[in-house]
Amino acid sequence: MARPRAIKWLEDETGATIPYSEDSGGEARERHLSVRVDRSMANALDQMASERHVTVSQLVRELLVDAVAERRSTAALGAKELVDRLAADVAEVRRRLAG
Repeated sequence: MARPRAIKWLEDETGATIPYSEDSGGEARERHLSVRVDRSMANALDQMASERHVTVSQLVRELLVDAVAERRSTAALGAKELVDRLAADVAEVRRRLAG
């Protein structure tokens, strides 16, 4: 199994050996993600985080959790439920357009 570059670098820098296995920690193991956004998106995220009194990292984590949960929820719907949901969405768009 290939060791992550960050662990290899840290070992090279410190001379220490860091224990690592992909399955250590199981489901509880967290993974660090990094994303790049433009200045406008960064400002919007800063503002949203400030309004919620959380850090930008916490906000983005919450947004990702919500998006994944929504996707799973939608993927689990049957055809009838999807049609009902689409009809409700269309009704909402009509309501908003009507003013």
